[in-house]
Amino acid sequence: MNTLDKAPPGRRREALGAAFTALALAACGGSGSSSSMSSNAALAGLSLSVSGLSPAFDSATTSYTLAVANSVATIAVTPTGADSGATIKVNGTTVASGGTSGALALAAGTTTLSVVVTAADGTTSRTYTIVVTRASASVSSVATLSALAISAGTLTPAFASGTTSYSAAVANAVSSLTLTPSATSSAATIRINGVAVASGSASAAVSLAVGSNTITVLVTAEDGVTTTTTTVAVTRAAASVSSDASLSALVLSSGSLTPAFSSATTNYSVAVANSVASVTVTPTATSAAATITVNGSAVVNGSVSGAIALGVGSNQITVIVTAQDGSTTSTTTVTVTRAAASVSSDATLSALALSQGSLSPSFSAATTAYTATVSNTVGSLTVTPTTTSSAATVQVNGSTVTSGSASAAITLAVGSNTVSIVVTAQDGTTTKTYTAVVTRSAAGSCTLTATETDGPYPLYAILSNSAVVRSDIRESKTGVPLTLTLTILDQSGGCTAVSGAAVYIWHCDKDGLYSGYNSSSNVGQTGLTYLRGIQVTDSNGQVSFTTIYPGWYAGRITHIHVQVYLNDNLAVGATATTQLAFPQSVTTAVYNSTLYTKGQNTSVTSFSADNVFSDGTSTEMVTIGGDTTNGYAASMTITIA
Repeated sequence: MNTLDKAPPGRRREALGAAFTALALAACGGSGSSSSMSSNAALAGLSLSVSGLSPAFDSATTSYTLAVANSVATIAVTPTGADSGATIKVNGTTVASGGTSGALALAAGTTTLSVVVTAADGTTSRTYTIVVTRASASVSSVATLSALAISAGTLTPAFASGTTSYSAAVANAVSSLTLTPSATSSAATIRINGVAVASGSASAAVSLAVGSNTITVLVTAEDGVTTTTTTVAVTRAAASVSSDASLSALVLSSGSLTPAFSSATTNYSVAVANSVASVTVTPTATSAAATITVNGSAVVNGSVSGAIALGVGSNQITVIVTAQDGSTTSTTTVTVTRAAASVSSDATLSALALSQGSLSPSFSAATTAYTATVSNTVGSLTVTPTTTSSAATVQVNGSTVTSGSASAAITLAVGSNTVSIVVTAQDGTTTKTYTAVVTRSAAGSCTLTATETDGPYPLYAILSNSAVVRSDIRESKTGVPLTLTLTILDQSGGCTAVSGAAVYIWHCDKDGLYSGYNSSSNVGQTGLTYLRGIQVTDSNGQVSFTTIYPGWYAGRITHIHVQVYLNDNLAVGATATTQLAFPQSVTTAVYNSTLYTKGQNTSVTSFSADNVFSDGTSTEMVTIGGDTTNGYAASMTITIA
């Protein structure tokens, strides 16, 4: 009999409990706990017999997809447990960790594969699922190219549908190119360097670095699974470095190169006048990559250098061209000889004008003796001499006067007054003396101004327009400025000044048009009032107008129309009507200026040919001084009966 059978009932229960405890410990390895068994139910790896698992395997990711072609009827799975004690089943069939399952059949459409991992402790498990989509039999699996072209270079070898690796070489100047791929199957898609491209169309420009550039053409069949990758290795050549340091052209702003320019010539000479105080150089290098300096200062290829000052005598200009390679250079020298300053011996006048009266004969540089007559009311006048040489000096009655400017007022006695104009040349020794004998009339003596026609275009309607009572009559008209001063004398009143008389003047613009009229030769001027004005004489019998030098029109020489209305009464007929004439030398200078685009008057070239002034201009010729740059000042005494 067992000793437990002999023990009291309570002791038997204690003994049985101890025995059961011992057995339980023995079943668990005698440790008294199950904690030594792993609970890791993860996979460390998962692969399939067909690539393309999505997403890429990660132990923590349990759901995957895979697309296969219709031709793939079965698939095998190779799972690897993270813990070697874990058990793995694929679709319910145990597979050793790292081992491959049997072939698993795939129907067209989707098939779900399960991989169940049970941890060593038997209590923990994890299920991984793979949804495999098998393409239907009608979906194309063609992923080949039928053509491939590049915009630069040539494919090597020549394109063939079965070839997937090509090379091409391009020049350094080719910084990008395009590829035009054509898929064999119209249902296939194409990507070049990851960017979708329509079959048969050019890709976007692919930038090329110097050296090798790999371009990938990926064709994906309609089944979405089958792919073909074609690579094109394009080699872009390195940039060539030029050693050309020659010039293709060299130009100076003044003077001519001797000998004539040649790329092979590096020494030149140039002669310039003394008046040329500086020059610029325009060098052009044969190579656009070359750099240029002129006398040490950088100059852009083909551009103008800064001004280079020239001393009298020899001046050397150095042009250095440095080739792109940075070491090859060429030096071209230009020796510019500036002439010494010449001393002028010119002591002539180019113009001479009196503020009152008219010179007789008309001024000529070769004529040195003149006369002029003024009325008794003219107690003084000024003289404006202009020297031919800007370096000459001039004195009027012993006082120095600036060329082209008016002298101080010269008092006139009744009778003969000799005005002396002495010009001294730049050389300081050559002189020429001009004299003007001005006769001031005795009191009560003056010459009646000739009466002339009031045509063309008098526009008498303007006399009632108060807006034209003005000194400045130009409005918008441009031309060489002219200030006109008129003095009105009364012959019957002892040649005294006429005050309070209205003086009306009008003339054509620089192009020969008159305001206020419309005709075949004067189109579109109706309603305009330019170059017309009225002023009332002051106590000295004078009025002044600001205008422009008149132009000309066919059949007439240059002139201005004048009318005098006594007592400022424009409602009655004019007391005097005349026209003012201008010296031909001044008119020629004005019409040579850029403002007077019609040029010289070819229809009437002299006063004798003019139908108004042919009988003489002695009482109608203005006295004028100035130039085309600063304008002119003209004066005239009009004597009325």
